[in-house]
Amino acid sequence: MAKKSKTSDELGLFKEIIHSALYKSADIKELIIGDTSGLTNSRQREIFRNHVKSHLFIDDTIEDAETFIFYDVTLPYIHSNIKTCQVLMYIISHRDIIDNYSKEGYHGNRSDILAQIVENVLLNNSDICREFGIGEINLLSNTIYNSQRFYGRILTFEVPNFR
Repeated sequence: MAKKSKTSDELGLFKEIIHSALYKSADIKELIIGDTSGLTNSRQREIFRNHVKSHLFIDDTIEDAETFIFYDVTLPYIHSNIKTCQVLMYIISHRDIIDNYSKEGYHGNRSDILAQIVENVLLNNSDICREFGIGEINLLSNTIYNSQRFYGRILTFEVPNFR
C-alpha cells in the first residue's frame, strides 16, 4: 500500500508565505507601525509580529488603540486528488482610530484601506501568487468584522492545490 502524502502540508507553509509578503509591503508597515525611519529592522519586525498574527484568536484584552491583522489557513474541501485551501484574514482597527487614516489612491476607513493593500499584495504580485498551490489565489469574500472595541474586514481567499 502506497503511503499517502500529508494533507495539511500547506497550512504552515502558506502562513509563512503570507507573513513574509505582508512584511515586505511598505504600505502595510506604514499603516500598522507608522514612521519606520528611526527603527532598526529588528525593531520593525518585533512591532510587526505584535500586530500581524497567524491565528484568529483576537484577545478581548487588547488595550491598545491600534490596527491588527489576524489570519489562518483552512482546508474546507479535500477530494481524492485536489484540495482547496482557504485563507481567512481579519483586518481590524480599534474604533478610536478607525476613521483617522487616509492614503492617496485608497478609499474608506483604516481597515478598508488596509484590506485593499493586503488584497493588492496577495493577488497582484505574480511572484507571491506563484508560491501558492497549483492555481491562482482568489478573493472569495470581503465581509465585516464588528466587536465592542474593534471594527474591520474579514477577507476570505481560496487557492486550489494537489492533495
